[in-house]
Amino acid sequence: MSSFAERFLKLAQSRSPLCLGIDPAIELLKQWGLPASAAGVGNFCDIVMDAMGDRVAVVKPQSAFFEQFGPDGMQELVRVVRMTQERGALALIDVKRGDIGHTLEAYADAMIGPQSPFGGDAMTVSAYLGFDALKPLLNKATERGAGVFVVVRSSNPEGQTLQNAKIADGRTVATALADDITVYNANISKGIGPVGAVMGATIEGSATETLASLPNALILAPGIGAQGATFSDLARNFGNAVNRALPSVSRAILSKGPSVAELRRSIQQHCDQALRMRETNNA
Repeated sequence: MSSFAERFLKLAQSRSPLCLGIDPAIELLKQWGLPASAAGVGNFCDIVMDAMGDRVAVVKPQSAFFEQFGPDGMQELVRVVRMTQERGALALIDVKRGDIGHTLEAYADAMIGPQSPFGGDAMTVSAYLGFDALKPLLNKATERGAGVFVVVRSSNPEGQTLQNAKIADGRTVATALADDITVYNANISKGIGPVGAVMGATIEGSATETLASLPNALILAPGIGAQGATFSDLARNFGNAVNRALPSVSRAILSKGPSVAELRRSIQQHCDQALRMRETNNA
């Protein structure tokens, strides 16, 4: 099986690099006139899938908005992953799990790979217990051709105190994580490795140093739209790394629902912008 990075880069060229976030929050369900229930989440996902078309490379369901409705909600997560893959896109499950040892192996067994119950092509993780603690999950992802995205520099301001904290050698926590990702990937592949980083599209200043420490990783870049970042910001802040970026948009698109036509129009517009950003950088 080809790696997640290989599959994404192919789709980014043939479709667009856009990562469509699916966040069926209760307030959004109400805005769409849907019940705050697993059935409402299912209807929400059906509408988004109907509107998605064939331009999106990655769909990123936020697990929390499915989990809040219990087992029935989690069944909807399984279903949206399958619907995503049936439409030729990759499913990145946004769960931000973090633990140690066999617990992380169990998370990998649950979330990623075609043989797993949730069947994701990739998942997000948190490294607060240390990067090395993630290796059981990273190793399983590598074996299965799946991707893992480690939160390195998030788009929320509350994360900056911890992420900018200095360790003994003077590097920030974020840069140290980036270096760990780079070493791991280099041991796996001569190209882009299985471990990516979550780097908010809103990064600036010293955060660009962290980005420079990720030469062989995909970058999941949330924060476009509702959090204030634009595709122009991403192009300016990421430089050549924009070719490895998954620009993620959720609320700016989902706010156009429940009209399938309006959602489709917004998805196409964001796909065009994402592709244009990539083409402009390569010109």
